[in-house]
Amino acid sequence: MPNLVIIGSGIVGLCIAREAKKKDTFDNVTIIDKEIYPGFHSTSRNSGVIHAGFYYSPDSTKAKFCSEGNSLMREYVLNNSLSYKASGKVVVSKNDKEDKIIEILGKRAVKNNCKVRVLESKLIKNYEPKAKTNNLFLWSPNTWSASPKEVLNCLVNEICEYGVKICLGRKVVGTKNKSVILDNGDEIKYDFLVNASGGYALPISKLFGIKTSYKILPFKGLYLKSKNKNDVFKTHIYPVPDINQPFLGVHTTLTSDNYLKLGPTAIPAFSPENYKIFDNLDIKLTPDILFLQSSLFINNNFRFRDLALREFRYLFKENIVKSAQEITNYNLKDIDFDWYSPGIRAQLYDLKKQNLENDLIIEFKDSTIHILNSISPAWTCAFKTAQFILNYLNEI
Repeated sequence: MPNLVIIGSGIVGLCIAREAKKKDTFDNVTIIDKEIYPGFHSTSRNSGVIHAGFYYSPDSTKAKFCSEGNSLMREYVLNNSLSYKASGKVVVSKNDKEDKIIEILGKRAVKNNCKVRVLESKLIKNYEPKAKTNNLFLWSPNTWSASPKEVLNCLVNEICEYGVKICLGRKVVGTKNKSVILDNGDEIKYDFLVNASGGYALPISKLFGIKTSYKILPFKGLYLKSKNKNDVFKTHIYPVPDINQPFLGVHTTLTSDNYLKLGPTAIPAFSPENYKIFDNLDIKLTPDILFLQSSLFINNNFRFRDLALREFRYLFKENIVKSAQEITNYNLKDIDFDWYSPGIRAQLYDLKKQNLENDLIIEFKDSTIHILNSISPAWTCAFKTAQFILNYLNEI
């Protein structure tokens, strides 16, 4: 049987390795990651929300993957006795204009095979008494929370039992003759390769000759987390999003162990792993990112300047609390919050179309597959994405 190499030990890479071994498609499966721990970045920094899939345009890959991905993730959590909270979610509106978006999301849910209900505001007390809305709200019962770290550890243990080799602390720096070259000079041969390296998937794809019109445009998601366990809220509360942007706005979420989180923000970042102001800047990528951000700010493409000016205020804790206060009638100042581990959304910008790419992108070349723009709800979709990749590999 052939050998499979996967670049990236985040949840998508781990799920692909698991699916490959479950299907008994490959003799050897090897995962390569530059970090010393699996899932070091987006996977372990994920909010843990299992999204239902009603936000996304019905013709998108996200829409095709998310609803089934939701079911597969919830099933995995239950089957492995992992922590979860079946809280559900309400999406609330502030005015009549946002009520119309609630109706649009309800129609998308039908097309995307998501179980939701659009209800009148008088009924919201039956779902989340602490939420406030205009005339309508959306109820999503399958929007749960799980523990990203528990899911990660469970997957790592499972694939190690299957015999998957995980090569950590090694960076892929080149490729030749169906081998990847590592930063220590070692070469690992492959028959098939999957690039699931998250924020670095685009630079890695270029090593294999993938040419696109995309540039990396990362955004930083800051969170606040309650110091004490929640005894106030029953469900997640989300505002109506701008459906032309990929960001869902500051919201309240309940963790699997019942803490309250506020966030995330969408602050422009300077590198795919730039969690703090000047930390983890990439000498190769940061100059291009800064140049792109400057151009977008000046021209206000896809309202980037408006977004940046709005989001930078969230560097102050009180502004995140103030924003979350707009969707609840409970006084959030009565809760003590600490800053929580931030995440990076390594979004791609399309230079030709001059807009943000909001969908998952999968590029194929020869015997390699490159998963680009693996942004939210990538965590929710991971098991479904893995099934798609393995089905493709079985057909070639």
